[in-house]
Parts: sequence; structure tokens; C-alpha cells
Amino acid sequence: MAMKNVIATPEYRQDTLLEEWWNSCEKGNLLPALKKHWRIFVLSVFGNNHDPGKEERLAHKFLFRPMEYFLCRQDPEVVFEELKAKNMPSQLCGKVFKTGEPTYSCRDCANDPTCVLCIDCFQNGAHKNHRYKMNTSGGGGYCDCGDQEAWTSHPFCNLHSPNEVNQDEKNPIETLPVDLTDRASALFMAALQYIVEVLTWNQCDNLPSDLQVEGELNDTYITMLFNDEVHTFDQVIKTLQRAVKHCTAQQAREFATLVDREGRATVYRGCFTSCEQCRTIIDQSTSRHGSKPLKVQVMHTVVVAHQTFCLRLMVWLQKMIEKSDGLRRLFCLLSMKPQEDGKSLMEKLLLHDTQLWKVARILSHQLLMAGVLMDQECKKQFAVIFTKWYPNVMRDFARDDHDHEVCVASLSVQIYTVPSLARMLVTDHDLLDVILVPFLAACEEKKNANGVLSLSKADRTPSFKRACFMLYDLKYALLCKPTSDEWSDKLRESFLRGHQSFLKLLKMMQGMDEVKRQTGMHLEYEPEWEGAFNLQMRVDDVISSFTEWCSTDRTVYIEAYKQAAQMLSQCRDTTQKSEQHTVCGHTVKCLKYDVQSQPVSIHLPLSRYLAGLHVYMGDYNLQFGCPELNVQGLDPVKMIEPPLKVQVLIAQSQAGLWRRNGYALLNQIYFYHNVKCRQEMYDKDILMLQIGASAVDSNEFLIHLLNRYGLLLWIRPEYDVPTGQDDNVRQTIMLAEEFLNLLLIILGERYVPGLGQVTHEDTLKREVIHLLCISPMSNSELSKNLPDSTNLKADIEDAIHAVANFRKPTSVGTAGSGKFELKNECYKEFNPYFYHYCRTDQSQAEETQIKRKKEEKSANHTLPPPVPPKFTPQFAQISNLLQSDVLVHILSLILQRSVAVRSRSWSETQLDRVLHLIGLALHEQRRNIHEGNHNFDFIGKALKGEPNFTQLLESLVTDPKNISHDSTKDLLSWILQKFIEVRQMTSSAEANGPVEQLASSSKEENEAAKKRKARLAAKRKEKIIAKISQMQQNFIRDNADLFESTDADSSLTRGTSEMDISESAHHETPVALGKYQSLPCSIGITKATCILCQEEQEISHNSRAMVLAGFVQRSTVMSQCKSRNPTDGENLDPLFTSSDLHVGSFTNSCGHTMHADCWQSFFQAILVKERRRLSRIPHSLSYNIVQLEYLCPLCESLSNTVIPLVPALHSLVTDSDLCDVNLSFGDWLDGLQKTVKNATKQESTSASKGDPFPFLPSSLSSITKMMADSVASNFQLLWQYVNNTKGGRFSESLMEMMKKFAKDVYSFGLGVDPDDMNHRVSIVAWNTCAYTIINLEQYLRYENKPLFGASPSRNVDCINALVKFAAVCSHIMPQEVIKKHCLRLLSGLLSNGLGEGDDPQCIIDVDMFHYLVAVTMALPSLYTEGTTASNLPLNSLNNQYILELVLTAHIVQVMLLHDRSQDGEEGGMEMENDADSVALMSMYTEIRRKAGCLPPSNNDPLPWQLTRHIKRAVLPFLRCATVLYHNLTGVPIPAQLQEWTEEVEPFCSYLSLPTSFSELFLNQGELLERVVNQWCSSDVLRSRLYSASSRSVVSYPLPVNHLIDLPDDYSQLINQISSFTCPSSKGNDSQLPTMCLVCGLVVCSQSYCCQTEIKDMKVGAATEHTYRCGAGVGILLRVRECQIVLLAGTKGCFIPAPYVDSYGETDQGLRRGNPLHLCKDSYKNLQKMWFTHCIPETVAHNIESHMNLMSIHWQHL
Repeated sequence: MAMKNVIATPEYRQDTLLEEWWNSCEKGNLLPALKKHWRIFVLSVFGNNHDPGKEERLAHKFLFRPMEYFLCRQDPEVVFEELKAKNMPSQLCGKVFKTGEPTYSCRDCANDPTCVLCIDCFQNGAHKNHRYKMNTSGGGGYCDCGDQEAWTSHPFCNLHSPNEVNQDEKNPIETLPVDLTDRASALFMAALQYIVEVLTWNQCDNLPSDLQVEGELNDTYITMLFNDEVHTFDQVIKTLQRAVKHCTAQQAREFATLVDREGRATVYRGCFTSCEQCRTIIDQSTSRHGSKPLKVQVMHTVVVAHQTFCLRLMVWLQKMIEKSDGLRRLFCLLSMKPQEDGKSLMEKLLLHDTQLWKVARILSHQLLMAGVLMDQECKKQFAVIFTKWYPNVMRDFARDDHDHEVCVASLSVQIYTVPSLARMLVTDHDLLDVILVPFLAACEEKKNANGVLSLSKADRTPSFKRACFMLYDLKYALLCKPTSDEWSDKLRESFLRGHQSFLKLLKMMQGMDEVKRQTGMHLEYEPEWEGAFNLQMRVDDVISSFTEWCSTDRTVYIEAYKQAAQMLSQCRDTTQKSEQHTVCGHTVKCLKYDVQSQPVSIHLPLSRYLAGLHVYMGDYNLQFGCPELNVQGLDPVKMIEPPLKVQVLIAQSQAGLWRRNGYALLNQIYFYHNVKCRQEMYDKDILMLQIGASAVDSNEFLIHLLNRYGLLLWIRPEYDVPTGQDDNVRQTIMLAEEFLNLLLIILGERYVPGLGQVTHEDTLKREVIHLLCISPMSNSELSKNLPDSTNLKADIEDAIHAVANFRKPTSVGTAGSGKFELKNECYKEFNPYFYHYCRTDQSQAEETQIKRKKEEKSANHTLPPPVPPKFTPQFAQISNLLQSDVLVHILSLILQRSVAVRSRSWSETQLDRVLHLIGLALHEQRRNIHEGNHNFDFIGKALKGEPNFTQLLESLVTDPKNISHDSTKDLLSWILQKFIEVRQMTSSAEANGPVEQLASSSKEENEAAKKRKARLAAKRKEKIIAKISQMQQNFIRDNADLFESTDADSSLTRGTSEMDISESAHHETPVALGKYQSLPCSIGITKATCILCQEEQEISHNSRAMVLAGFVQRSTVMSQCKSRNPTDGENLDPLFTSSDLHVGSFTNSCGHTMHADCWQSFFQAILVKERRRLSRIPHSLSYNIVQLEYLCPLCESLSNTVIPLVPALHSLVTDSDLCDVNLSFGDWLDGLQKTVKNATKQESTSASKGDPFPFLPSSLSSITKMMADSVASNFQLLWQYVNNTKGGRFSESLMEMMKKFAKDVYSFGLGVDPDDMNHRVSIVAWNTCAYTIINLEQYLRYENKPLFGASPSRNVDCINALVKFAAVCSHIMPQEVIKKHCLRLLSGLLSNGLGEGDDPQCIIDVDMFHYLVAVTMALPSLYTEGTTASNLPLNSLNNQYILELVLTAHIVQVMLLHDRSQDGEEGGMEMENDADSVALMSMYTEIRRKAGCLPPSNNDPLPWQLTRHIKRAVLPFLRCATVLYHNLTGVPIPAQLQEWTEEVEPFCSYLSLPTSFSELFLNQGELLERVVNQWCSSDVLRSRLYSASSRSVVSYPLPVNHLIDLPDDYSQLINQISSFTCPSSKGNDSQLPTMCLVCGLVVCSQSYCCQTEIKDMKVGAATEHTYRCGAGVGILLRVRECQIVLLAGTKGCFIPAPYVDSYGETDQGLRRGNPLHLCKDSYKNLQKMWFTHCIPETVAHNIESHMNLMSIHWQHL
């Protein structure tokens, strides 16, 4: 107990303390001495709420270090090293898996699927060359490397070799010094006693007397909240905010996370009254509506302190026993040593497990695994102890509320999966019965009045669901199937006791969820059915295991069969009456039961279990009814009754008699046939019917079937007489079809070992064959449709490869899964009536096979029944059904009805099934003839009567008037031919010549009729085509004027584009800029059709505006500084775009055009619809209407704006001839510089000080006054041409759309609220144009594609529309704003505009292409008068000089940053230095000298190397400039640029630039030299180059960004991520680590612990990271789930990860576990999606196609 005041850490002498402990140890009283020390120091260390670091230091100093010295009597490290040296080399790995760590299971060598390896053992062992499975651990298990019982071969890796000396021969305790053994024994026992005493102490306000400190309790209490698996995070968070004073939402989330992770958390500290008040509020808040309240206790600080010390003590003990094998063995023996009360400390810990909180449980389990489970001898003792208390452990677990993996019950898998332990426990400790008895007790509570289980949803208690975990333990215990030599009398007795208990369980399940046909009205409520099927699926594996055990020993088999038969006889209704029926002279007493009116159950596990046992009779030469198996009341007729009822129920449901019973019955029937359940349900029912057919007279058996199906009247010939009851007749027809189908299955399905002479491999191959007959399938599709491989005795992959060939994807260079195609020789095994086919599968398989035969041009398209395997002797009687009087009568009757002109009870399906039955009979007849068996005579019986089968078949072949399907006709001919062949083989065959002639002649007649019909159809087709052709010619002749004016393209008409312009159309190379600019032509869209109103219109400036659907988004895909967060748009000045392109505005379009007013009406309708929807269904759509998002009306691409279509710009200006303008670049530059200086000078004298734009524009006349007359006149003339426009103002609708697009680009591009008049609107419009062009250029450069002709038309149209909009957007802004933008831009290069302001910049900080676009668009407004502008940036001389100036600046950037380029790039063949190279080298040296970065002479590049680098570095800029000026001017593109080229000369020629870049510097006057000097002498530049700066310095050419590199082997990625810990949880494992593929950062996704807030919205770590890394758009990899998460704002979707197995298939969730490797094609597609900004569109499309994605709160990821 704690004192009133906070206890200070007392002083002590360690040597005195140790002396006291050693003396006490010798007297046998160590525990009291330890408690005396602990009761003082535990409270001082753990009771004062120290920070974790200090607490750890104090605990080591005062608590753990003294114990280590006590144990060793000297330096512990020295002693531990000595002990470690005495250890035997460990042959067991025993590595405990962390959550998410990769595990490997060898499919060739593992004894069961629970045997796994860690990554180190796997990589260093032989299993990596075998067939293996990969998965992620849920935590808690350990590596089985070195355990010889876990592996059939290669049990050891290279790291854990087997010991040369048998470890069992030497006790490891003997290697310890005697005195150390005594001290360790005393210390371990004392520590364990203390741990058990404290952790099982059930009082919260005091401790045992020997742990109390003297003095009174102080009033310091803790409100402790405990975890459960009932309440959600949100419930806990809200409750804590309500109950705990001053608890914020963030603190509540941290508390909730801590409670979930550790099992409990301190939520409040204070006096008892306050803590109790907090506890009361929590209890009341969570117990409303009858729900279980949260567990919360008020605990004294001293109790919590000692409990915390217990946890640390368990960790310390684990470390101690891992240091020595001897210490481990000693600890194990002591922990399992019985105490005074008869229980060991280990047992006490086991029995009190559910009283502990989560972390205490986990640590105790880890201590067990590190101790008893790592010592093979002690593991056996622990297994016995665990089995002894198993019922208590599982009873406590069923009442508990924690997950199974944190309960001690989960340790069963570590014990019962060891074959030797399991066998020992089954033999000596009745393990099977021990497991089943408590489960049967749990089942007793679920029984109804009839003693049958009734699992209802109304029962909310999860105890039974938790009790079902015992069935997994039962499955584990049965994995060690004994061989015939391993059975002993004791094992037999123990097994049969467990078997009897298991039969009691099956008896409880027999008859679950009985259904009764609903008549009159539909069911009001759907009955419960899921619970019974869930239980059935859990029991399936156990049933298979029990059957296999029974099959290995004759004595056990006989006794088990008797037990099952007796138990089944107890389930029968002894009051059931019988009635007699006579068919074909055979009178049979049938059980009286009406399926239509009496209850029927699909659940018959006991009957099916007996059927599973029955097939093993032949192995022991036993027969049904033999004396050894003589069971009273074992009647085969009664045995077949339950499964027969189920078949009749299903048949009646197919006939529509159970429609009023709702979906519950349909779901039961579906799962009854489903691959998950059918092995132990449907298949065993068929097997039981086959058992009955083999044990009962054939005629009697068929009469029983006819009686139960209600078809005794149908088989009478007089049934065809009309009575007017057509509804009943239709139902009877369908029941007859199902009856015949059942006969086909009973007679033809022989692929069960023991029933037919087949193996398990044959059975599996047949399954694969029939799946592939439906269609070629991928490996995953096959695996999904095949039974679980753990229940099979054959390997699925071997079976697949035996019958099929694997075909890889045909598309070269694309990702995708391959398909398995059936081998040709296996098609003969196809059976259209395969019993695992549903109706859809059967129809599809038949169509596929008929189509295949037609494609192969096979002469015979028949799909005959395949030859079935032979029955085993004990089932041979089944084939007698084919020659029974009743069946022959049925076959003859249906054939007669087929021949008849009209029959009300006949259907073609009946005939088809009868033909298959005849085919089976003929196969059986042929086999018996070959074997010399004359007892089977189907032919003889078929030829009796009048008409006989031959006559009936001949009639049908000759005149198939009632048969509509060609497949049935083909089968009919095949049956007749086969009938003739088999008849000839019989010794009593008569002359068959006429019959053969008839068959062949009828076949020839049919073929002739088909050919005649084909000729008539061809002639009729020719006449129709000729008539249509004549009508077309007449129409064209009458409407010739229409066809003359028809345009080839009715949707979009583009002008000559870059894809069809070449030099062949121009005698000279086109030039886009300068005095000698080539003539423009129309490019882009010139005429378009509105997709909404379908009206076609030319694009003009004064008509109805037309728009493109567009999407604007912020982007960081080209960022050269991924560590930098995107700048807040509110405070961003976007005029000078950063050279690292960290964030930009990207615009794309789907390319579909609309009228502006049509689009407005469409969008308004969406708004109205959305308002209505929100009032009814408040869930999100694939688009966010608040963000103005919508889907394109035609292609449904995500859009959030519209881009106005502007006509060709050259059509809006007056043609001008610049030849008379004689203005040099220097004079032009001088004029602009004077303008900038004059504007700056005026500003300095102005009184306006708060203006964010410190410039006052000057008039043109004021500038020309400062120039020489000749220069002034030319300068004046140049700007006169700039102001020449024609055509007037834009239309109102076009202006409105221009304003809207500018506003949207501003809002979405900066992430701010819309503001029409913000001065940054036009800047962002220019920037989005530049950014989009750069992105296109980088993508095409990455793909090595030409700049023109390789882009989709929608991208071409979008770029064209953006450039033209950027050119005219100054028309919607005040001219003063545009002028000031222009002056600021010019001052950046011509003055010191970059170095001013709060964030000074220099020449290398600016992206020059963004600058080029902005200054090109803004310069025409420099000298305009008035408030509005009409100038366009089409003055070719202006644009030429702008480009030269900006290119000069860009070359200076390249020179300044050359030494920061990647090393080793100057390789290649050496070249000569030309004059241009020498001149550039001179300028390079001078520029770098002025910047203060002249490198040493030995690092100077050679002139030719420098020139080559500069050309390569400026090429992307020139490519972008070419795109810009091509779309701006309309000048055609030369042919050279329509092919991929890395030469700069074609671009320079087109842009009117010198190919020798030195000319840009030389002979341009002193002014340019001064400007360059100004750029290089900037102090900001020097600080960028030589000091640490937050702003990144780039290198040119800018590298194209890629997603991060991923390892080829996916397990490496899992292993890499397994070490990741949650950054917010003190190093704890993250449940869902997610890796950003853009930057590689791993975040703790979808977890409350790492939630933050963005714009008042709670977001998860992944969403928060995408806002920082991708401006709201992200592409992340959930490593443990092997899936990609695409995030776009608050929406997202999942797509497969780019990892595939050897079959080319992805594996989301790692469900299949196949080894995965990186698919480069898939990853390249992801790269393309990310770089081309398609993530938002992909997300929208996925949400549209997967509605379940809407319910996910993506922002919480």
C-alpha cells in the first residue's frame, strides 16, 4: 500500500541486500526476503508515474540487477556467456512470429498446413526450391524449423543443423554449476509464485499482507478501463469524453488505442471519489439498451504498480531462460511441479488466464512458448497438463470476450499438431473424448425439444460460436492418422470412446433446420439457416479424419460402423407406416411419407458419415449384412430414405413447388451443392443411394424412388390421356426429368474410391476435366471450384497438369493471368450430366463442346456418355438397374411418347436423359461381353415387346419431328449405331443388314435435307442483298446533292493537326517565330457536335460557346523535392514557379464537346438530383458534387470544370508584315528594361505603400522618349502590330465560360475558395497550361515517343484548348493587374525582382518554361490603354525575343548547376571542339567565376562535353516551347518532329533559334551581358549553391519521376515491413502498415492511433500522407493484404498489387499463398496511371462499378 505522500526512491546497499538474499536462500525463505524488498521499491519505481525512460532505469537498478547478481554471484554478463558456451547447438528455431511477419509452408514436405518457417530458415533451407505457400502471421506462433515431426523431409535448415549427440541423453541441468542451480531454483520459484499471486489477486484496493508497506493508504486511485471485443472505438471514445474530466477527442482516441493494444489503460488518476464517479459514468453509458457494459475498475496505485512489475518480471524471466538450456529446463520443471494444493504454478496460470488483461496474457503465453514449448521433454508434460485442464480452459474461453489468439486456448495448436504428442494424448489421456465432452455440453444448451440443435440468430451470446474452436482442436488431434501397424488395444479403446462422443454430436445435428412446404401464403420471416451450415463446414474436416482413422484398422472399422449404424437407428421414426405398390409385376412395400406436406431436413451428417464408412467394406472383405456387421434394424431401405427425401425436395423446388418458402430454402440448396459443402453433403447422399441400389433388389429400389418422387402414375401408359390439369402435368414432367437425372447420377458417377475401381487422383482429374470443359480457366478459378486441398488425398496441381496445358496471356507486354486448356485426349471423358454441374454449367459446357467440335470440323458433333469405370464387387449390383424390368419399361415408355404425335407428359429433356441411360447400358453390355459375363442382358430385354427399342429408335431417327435440338438428333443417331454394334456382338444377334442400311440411309437423308435447306437459304440471302444494293443506288442518285456536302466526320472536325502535317505540304521548313514566320493553318477543333443536343457547330468567337469536359487537380508528380510539403494555396505567390516543380495545377480532358448552355442545364439537373438523393440515401457517390464534380455524359470520365473552346488565334488578328520593323534584340531588351526601371521609379515616388504589386505601368510614348529616334520608331511600330486585332469582342456565353474556367482553375489549382477577381486567377491559368505541357513532354520522353503524333487526340485537344485559353484569359481580368504581372515577370530577369520580398529567389529557383508561358501571355498587355484588353500573344518578333531571353536564362541555369549533374554522364566517343563549344566554354567559365563556383581545373569539362550536356539539358525546354508556339501560332510541324529525336537542331529551326547557343550571348550588346552578370552575382544564388537551404537545387534535364523500386520477391517486402512499428504507440506493431509508392514512406493506416485532423476533418495516416506527398492524391500498397489503395481526396478504391504468381494471377489478401513476384508490366501501368494523373478517374470508375466501395470511410485510411 502507498503512503499518503509520494514515496521518494529509498537508498539501499546492493551488497547488503544480496547477502540477505543468499542467507535466506540457504534457509529456504527467499520469497519473503524478495517481497520485503519489492514492497518498497516496486511502489517507488512503478507507482510514481515516471516517464518510461526513467522507469526503465530505476527498475533495472533496484529490481532486476540485484536479482541477476544474486543468481550469478559475480558479473552477470560473464556468467551468462559461460552458460551460453555450454549450450548444445539449437536444432529448433522457435522464433516467435510478430504480427504481419512472413511465414512459409512447404506443400511437398509439411505434415500439415500449420507447419511453417520463418524467412531466415526458409531462405537457408531446401524448401525454397519446393512448392511452397507464403502468408503473413497473425502473431503468436513460432518457426517449426528443426522439428522433425513437422516435416516429412528436410526438417533442418542450414542455420539449425541436427545435433550430433542426442540431446535426450544428457540433462542440460547437469551443465549448470550446483550452487547456481540452487539459487536459480529458488529465484525462479519465488518469482513465479509472486507472479501468480499478484496476477490472480482479485482485490483492487489492497495487496496480500506480506506485500503491504507500513503506514496508511493514501487517497491515490486509478480508474482502469479494460478491453473487450464488443464495443467499438467510437463508443469508447465518446464515453471517455463524457466520463473523464477535460478529456479531449485526441486523448480519448489515445486511451482507446492503448486499451485495444494492451488490454487496459489508466484513464483517470485522483481520489477514490473522483475515480468512482468516472467509473459509474462509463458503466452507465455503455450498459444502455441491454448491452454488456465496458469493464472498468477503480484500483489503488499500489495494486497497479505490483501488476506492472509482474509484467516486467515475466519479460525478465523469459530473457533469463533463453540464456541457457539448463535454465530453461530448470524453469520448466519448477513451473510444472505440484504445489501444496496439488496444482502447479503453470496450472494456476492456465486456469486464471481469462482473468488477465490482454498484455498480461500475451506475456504469459510468450513465457510458456520460450520455456516449455521449446524444451521437447517438458513439452510432453505440459501437453498432459494442458489436456487435463482442457475442459476448464475452453469453458472459461467460451465465457470470455477476448479474441482467440490472445487466450491460452490458442496454445492448443502448438501441442495437438505434433503427431507424437497427439498420438500419446489420444492413447493415454482420451484426448478425443476430452475435447468432445465440453463441446457436447455446449451443444446441450442449443438443443430443441426433439434433441436436435437449433442455432438461432436471436441468441446474441457468442459462447457457442467460441465453443466451436474446440472442433479445430479436434481436427488437429486427428491429423496423426495411424497406420495399420501402429494401432494398439489402448489406442482402439480411447479412439472408440471419442468416436462414440462424436456420433452423439452428429446425432444432434441430424435433422437440423427442418423445412415444411409453405402453402397459401409466403413465409413472413426468413428462417435461420446460416448457423447450421457454419457448423457443418467446421465439422466436415473432422468427419473426413474420423473416416480415415476408421479405415486403417479392421477391428476399429467394424466397431465404428456398428456404433454409427446403431446411432442412426435411434434417429429413425419408428411410427412411420408403409404401403404397397406394384409396378411391372413387382410388388413392394414402401414407406409412407409425403415430402410436399411433411418436414424435411437437408442436414443428415449421421447418414452421410455411415455412407462414408461403408465404402471401406471391400478393404476388409466385408459385405452389407454380414455377421460381423450385423446391427439390429439396419435396413437399406430405411438408410436411403433421408437422402432420398432431400433429392425429392430439391426436385420439387426445381419444379416450383416451394416458391413460397422464400430465399432461405434456395440458399440451403445452393450451399448443399456448393464446393465448400458438397463433399460431406451432396456427394455422400448420392453415395448412400448407391449403397441402397447395391443392397436392394433393382426393381424394388426403382419403385421406392418412383414412389418418393410421386411418379407412379406418370409411368402408366394411360397417364397421357388429357385430364385438363396442365399445372400438375408440367410439375410432373419436371419431376420426371429430375428423377431420370438422379438415375444417371446413381449409375454413372462411380469416381469414388471403394465404389468404382478408381483412385483419388482419378477423381480429382475428372473434376478438373469437367471444369475445363465449361471454358479454359485460370489457376485461381480452378482452385476456387475444386474442394479444399487439405481434405484431398491427391495434389491439385498434379491433377491439373496431368489433364491440361497452361497457356500464357496472348497479349505481348501486358499483365494478365494465363489459362489452363484441356488436353485433346481428355475431351472424351466429358459427361454432360456430371453431377457437380449446375444447370448453367451444364448448358455452357454443352455449348462449348459442340462449338469446339464444329471448329475442329469434326464429322460427329455428338456428346455421348463416356465409358464409366467398373464398379467394385460389393457395388456391382448397381449396374443391374440398367436391365431391370422397371427401368426398361420407363425407357420404352418415354421412347414411345417421343414417337407419338402428341404426348402431354413428354419433354425433349426426358428423351435426352433416356438416351444417355441407354448409352450407359450399352457401355455396360459391351464390358460384360468382353468379360464373358452373360448375366447382364440389356439388349435382350430391349428387343422384347412391341414396339422394341430398335423400332422406336429407328422411327425417331427417320422422323425426328418432335426433336428440336441438333445435339439430341446427333445423340439419337449415335445411340442407334451403338445399339446395332453391341447387338452384333451378342451371340443371339440376328441378321442386321436391313437395320444398318436403314440407319445409314436415314443419316444420308438427314444430311441431304440439311444441304438442301442451306442452298435455299443462300439463294434467298443473295436476292435480299441485291435488292438492298439497288435501293441504295436509287437513293444516292435521287439525293446526289446531299452526298456532295457530307462531312466525313460527324462528331469533331479538326483542322490540320500535327499528326498529318509534314514537309511534303511545304517546300520550306516551317518557322513558328520571327520575321519569317510561316503561314499558319487551323489546328485543334474547328467544328464539333454537342454530345448533349447532337447539334453540329463551327467554333467561333461570337457564337454559342462550346466547351470541353475537363478535370483540374493539384499535382506533385513532377516534384524534385518529395520531402517538401505542398505550400498552402492561400499564401502562395504562383507568379515565379519553383524550379523543383513541387506542386502544380494539372488539367486534362476526355475530349468530348458540349454547348455551354447545354452543359449548364445538364449540371443543374445533377444538382437537383443530388439534393433529392441526399434527403433519401445519404451516402457518397463516385463524384463530389460539392467540389463541382460530375461525370462526362458520354464516357463518364470524372470532371469538375469545362474548358472553353476558342477559335484559331490567327483568325482573330489582322495580318501584319514585320519585315519593315528593324528592331534588334538588344534594342528590344533595352526598351523593356527601361519600362521596368521607369515603373519601379514611379512606384518609389508614389504614395501607395500597401499595394502588393510595387509597379506603376508606363505608357509606350514615355518609353520611346528615352530611345534614339530610329529605335523609338521601330519599337513603336512593333507594339502597333501587337495591338492589331479584328473581329470584335467575344460572345457573352464564351466570356462566361472563360470566367468560369479561370475561377475553377484558380480554386482547384491552389486548393482555395473561388474568387473571381483575385489577382492570381490569370497566373494560375498560365501555370496550368505550362504544367500540363511539361507533364506531357516528360511522359513522351519517358516512353521515347515523338512529341507530335503519339498522343491521344483528347490530350492534343486539351493542350490546344489550354494554350488558346491562356492567350485570351487576359480579356477577363483588369488590365492593370495583367500589366503589373508583366512588369513583375520582366523585373525578375531584367532587374532584381527575384531577390526582393519575404522569400528572395535567384535565377536557379525559377522554372523557365512556366516563366516563358506567363511572359508570352502577359507581354501584349504591357502598353495597352483602357480597362479591357483585346491583344493576343501572336507578335512573332516579340515571341522570338522572349524565347531567346528565357532560353539564355535557362542555359545560364544549366551552366551554374552543371557540377550537380549526375556523375559519369560524360562518357562516349571523344569529339573535336568546334568554335561554338569553345565559346560556350569561355562563357561557362566566366559565369561560374562570377557566381563564385569556379571548379578546380581538373574538374572542368571539355568544351565538347559541355556543349553536349547543354544541348541535352535544354532539350526538354525546347520541346515544351515547340508545343506552346505550335498551338499558339498554328504553324505546321515539320516531319522531323513527328519522329522521336534527341537532336536540338529541328526544334531550333522551328523556333527560329540559332543552333549554336553561343550566339545567344555573343553580339547581343552590353545590356544582355549586364543582365547575365546580375543573375550570377546574386547573393541569394551563392547561398543556394553553398549553404544548406530549405529550397532544393535541381539538375537539368529534370529527371522523370518514377514510383519507388519494389523488390522482385514479395516476401522480401513483407519481411521489410514486419519490422515497422506504429510511430504513435511507443514502438508497438502496426496492424495495417501501408507503403506510399511515390516516396516509400510507411504509415500506420486505418488506425485510431495515428489519426489527425485536416480542415476540421478526422483523417487516417494514409490520407494525411497523401495530402502532404501527393496534394490529396495517393497510390499506396497495403503490404499485408497485397493490394493497392488509390486515394483521391475523400474517395478511394482497391486494385490488385503488381505482384503475380507463376500463373500470372494477383492474390489480394494472400488467400492462395502462392509465391509472388513483381510483374513489371503491371507496375509500369501503375506508373503510367500515376504520372498521367488518372488516379481520380480510376477511383470514380471503380466506385461506379463496385457499389460496396461507397460505404468505406476512405478518409480514415
